[in-house]
Amino acid sequence: MACLLQRLFKILWRISSLLLASGSIKQTSQRQLLICLFILMMALLSGFVSATPSKGVAKDRSASLDPLNIHSAEWVSIFNKKALICQLQQLDSCLTSLPIHLQQQAALSSQAIRLAMGFKNAMVLSVSHATIAGVIVIQPEREPVNQSGLLGVTTYAIGLKDQARLSLWHEIGHLHNINLQADTLPAQLSAYQHEWLADVYLLWRIAQEGVGLEFAWQQLHRRNLAVIQDSENLSHWSSPQLQFLLQRFDSKALQEYSDYAHFIADVYPLLPNYTSREIAEYSSLIQRTFGSGVVQPLPNYMYWRHSSLALVLSPTLTKLMGESAAQNWLSQHLPAFDSL
Repeated sequence: MACLLQRLFKILWRISSLLLASGSIKQTSQRQLLICLFILMMALLSGFVSATPSKGVAKDRSASLDPLNIHSAEWVSIFNKKALICQLQQLDSCLTSLPIHLQQQAALSSQAIRLAMGFKNAMVLSVSHATIAGVIVIQPEREPVNQSGLLGVTTYAIGLKDQARLSLWHEIGHLHNINLQADTLPAQLSAYQHEWLADVYLLWRIAQEGVGLEFAWQQLHRRNLAVIQDSENLSHWSSPQLQFLLQRFDSKALQEYSDYAHFIADVYPLLPNYTSREIAEYSSLIQRTFGSGVVQPLPNYMYWRHSSLALVLSPTLTKLMGESAAQNWLSQHLPAFDSL
């Protein structure tokens, strides 16, 4: 229908141009009628386009949002609820969009939020409310443009494309997962589980938006480099879960899950789900492997974790060094890993 209107508009434009050029339309009333026809056709065309449903995630209005363009209060759907998105710079005015009783909560005061935000580029605050899931606060100007990690004496880095948008989807993922607790997901989740589950939502969302799974790989490489740089970043280490999914799903398979709740219900029981003890072991091994203060080599240290750590780090090291150099590095620093 849109194409038909466009063709009619072009035909009308050509006819009128010929008439005007030939001098056939001389009277003012005729010219005014022609102008009115133009306006009517343009109105029909623009009205049809604006009424056409946009592609993307049907249940989530944030599909068309660019976080860099959020200058005032914006709302995004979280299943049967909604969340408020605020730029930190417009936080005070943005918070007035909340119901009065939520504005009066101490945790949702602008002072408390600014204090909690600190130097973060984004954060989320969940609330207990019948129709509101929470508040997402963003600082797009603080988004990193690259992620680096030190391997021996060499610093490696990757560029981060569209990180502001990915960070927003990660925070939206937190609220989706919170909404699914005690139903599809366990009632109790650790802070670490919340973080990697938010990145699982991010991967699903990337596929639904059709922007290419390279953004999911970017997130995996970012998380790997972050723990190489500092083992404290294990709190956000979603690379094991992202790798598991990327090895088993392509974009088409992910897009078949139009509903996130169905997707997470299917994959959650299959995903790597480390205990606090296992995370502590990985932390110790990563510090020993990548820590700048390590002097004495201990090739068999935490040998039972070498294989699994090497498997997760391998795609990132291969991207940074090339396949041959990455395999040599892994053989030298994690010698107990299985042949990859």
